[in-house]
Amino acid sequence: MNEEPETVALQHDVWRGRLGWVPADWPSFLRELEGVVEHGGGLDHLLLFRGQRDSAWLLDSTFARECKTRLFGIDKGHRLSSCLDLTFEHQRLVTERLLFKFGVATRPGEELFTLEAANGIDPWFEWMRRLQQYPEEDRPHPQLGFKGLYLRGSFIMDWTRDHNLALYFANGSARSGDGALWVVDASATGNTLQRDRSVRSILDQMETASQKGQSLGKPLMFHPKRQISYLRAKRQCAVYIAQMELVYEFAEVWESNQRHPGSEQIILKLVLPAGTEGECERYLTGRGVTKEYLFPD
Repeated sequence: MNEEPETVALQHDVWRGRLGWVPADWPSFLRELEGVVEHGGGLDHLLLFRGQRDSAWLLDSTFARECKTRLFGIDKGHRLSSCLDLTFEHQRLVTERLLFKFGVATRPGEELFTLEAANGIDPWFEWMRRLQQYPEEDRPHPQLGFKGLYLRGSFIMDWTRDHNLALYFANGSARSGDGALWVVDASATGNTLQRDRSVRSILDQMETASQKGQSLGKPLMFHPKRQISYLRAKRQCAVYIAQMELVYEFAEVWESNQRHPGSEQIILKLVLPAGTEGECERYLTGRGVTKEYLFPD
């Protein structure tokens, strides 16, 4: 078990008007990234990072992508909100599929509930976190005899506090074009940090709101004070953000929020140009960021 440090509140506007920055080459990309990191560090602000090997990918949780492709037949690179005339029924459908999975099709093992009683961990958070880190374990409960449409993933997405770790994933082994490194100003999202509320209580709240046709709210950061220690998650400096409105991707929600008068910039996308794979890999290897380090088990 380990107790995670408090996150730091951010009160700044670093990147106003610069969402979707496209550097010309590797040196330009690195200068831009280091400038963002240095600025945030100088202000003692927490920045969260996520790397994706395809710049065209949206910021959707695995579960939201599964809903788009398998329930609606929509390409994962397209926004569900722009492909369908969104209605209460669409939102309720995807929310109910999530609640069915995490309550009927799968649930935490008894050992997690034992740890909850003994050590105060959140069994539902730990179960979703486990599926994020070890997706090969994502399958229905063996005693359920489930033969229906099983959707992989959860509604949480893992981010990291280390920009070089995110850069590793942006430069993924199969990258053949532009990658992307996303940067989020965590405190500009508002009061979204969850340290004391259980994930189960939030799922119950989602069910009530969905049944009433109410908004499910903006993305929430799950960061319980007590967590099971996984070497993989520790080395990846993982932080988990929940996609509450599964019909809207993360960037879509955050971009909408930052368009309000007087609002702060929340999110920045740095495009990692095609053709920089070798330079990026050498840079990361020189800093010890390798597959063996990030996936020790």
